[in-house]
Amino acid sequence: MSDDRSFEGKTLLITGANRGLGAALVEAAFARGAAKIYCGARDVVSFGSALDRFGGGAIPVALDVTNDAQVAAVAALSDIDIVVSNAGVTHMVPLLETTLDGARATMETNFFGPLRLVYAFGPHLDARGGGFISILSLAALVPAHGAELYSASKAAGTMLGHAVRGAMPNVAVSLAYPGLMDTDMMRSSDFAKTSPQEIAANILDGWAAGETAVFPDLHSQYLRDAFVGRPQE
Repeated sequence: MSDDRSFEGKTLLITGANRGLGAALVEAAFARGAAKIYCGARDVVSFGSALDRFGGGAIPVALDVTNDAQVAAVAALSDIDIVVSNAGVTHMVPLLETTLDGARATMETNFFGPLRLVYAFGPHLDARGGGFISILSLAALVPAHGAELYSASKAAGTMLGHAVRGAMPNVAVSLAYPGLMDTDMMRSSDFAKTSPQEIAANILDGWAAGETAVFPDLHSQYLRDAFVGRPQE
């Protein structure tokens, strides 16, 4: 694993880069010296002119992480140093009200999507001494009431991150656990939320500092200390 955790001159792939936290991660990575970012989205038209301000450094790529052909096409790129697995879906349905189809669709994006990225990019990153940053959720560690299957899908992502560390020792892995974030997905929540720009900055700074688990906002840090840090209670 490379000791170089800077973004200076690096090439990144960021999935789900067209809005919310993904768009904020693109901005934050360029602010930290990234040379090129492949910006993945299911529909590249959704970027509009948002990437123009980054010049030729921001390259939109059609990437639905549930689509094997699209993942393979992007994996053919040979210059990626860091993969940021950010694309995900919410599933705000209580356990006994959900369906198997809903559960499968959630796992398909939130677990099997990142797993596809690991299969497609892992050997390349391992040979390159690259990095894998997985954007999970505090719900992976503290069950979300009324969204238990979403929590389960994110918890599976935590185990995947640990598996990558064991199988690919030259790949640096950071797992990020943001709490309540002010994005379209959480717009209906009345709780205080942190901006995606602040969370993106803290995730990338956590990566650069070598943190293996990043809690990028006050909400996640509080629950980490109150629950995760003292599971016996």
